[in-house]
Amino acid sequence: SECIDSAFVTEIYQYFSEENLLSGTGASFVRRMGEKGTAVYALMGEAAWAYEKDGASLIEKIRQVAEYNGQQERQGRIQGVMVDVEPYLLEEWDQGSQARSSLMEGYLQGIECAYVYATGNNLKFLVCIPTFYDATNREILERLIASACDGVAVMNYNRTNEYGQMAMEVGFAREYEKEVICIYELQKAGKHGLEEINTYAEAGMDMLKASAGRLEKQFGYEKLRFAYHYYEPLKEMLQLPL
Repeated sequence: SECIDSAFVTEIYQYFSEENLLSGTGASFVRRMGEKGTAVYALMGEAAWAYEKDGASLIEKIRQVAEYNGQQERQGRIQGVMVDVEPYLLEEWDQGSQARSSLMEGYLQGIECAYVYATGNNLKFLVCIPTFYDATNREILERLIASACDGVAVMNYNRTNEYGQMAMEVGFAREYEKEVICIYELQKAGKHGLEEINTYAEAGMDMLKASAGRLEKQFGYEKLRFAYHYYEPLKEMLQLPL
């Protein structure tokens, strides 16, 4: 909680197993955050879910969250879901052209189905995306933002041209009045193939804040927000006990 106060965290994207939700262990965490004014979103997603045009696995996870919420007072409720499905990790993506197009089309259909379901259950629906869909699948990116979410979270993985990497995503978000979240990577270089330029671990918190301030000015979009990936490296950067 010291970490949340120090970094002014207003939203947390947290993975919950079905067991967490059913047993009530998740509820005490959500309530504690609620008392601090921090909204909790359920983080969910597997790359293989991109194959499901009906969004079945994703909808099943959302159903568990909706069921959990039905048993909670307002303070203990999960506000929404953060969907992290990564079709670019699948082999069809690497095959490119037609295989990639149909993979992404199916992915979008599944996301659309899940969005309708989440909205019907009073859950906000955010989708985590990489920065490169504007180059690889521009039309899918636009449709995703226009009609398949309440907002997108863009993984900001390259410190060299942060504005340029997010310009189209923010442009679509502005056009369709959706939220857009810029997620900063805080894990140290060397982990998960990360290089120095992909993360703020070495650059430090002051540079990260300067970047956020600059992007805020450059985009001038009131629905642009910022997030950290993730809790452990954030504590390390704030020099809090691990």
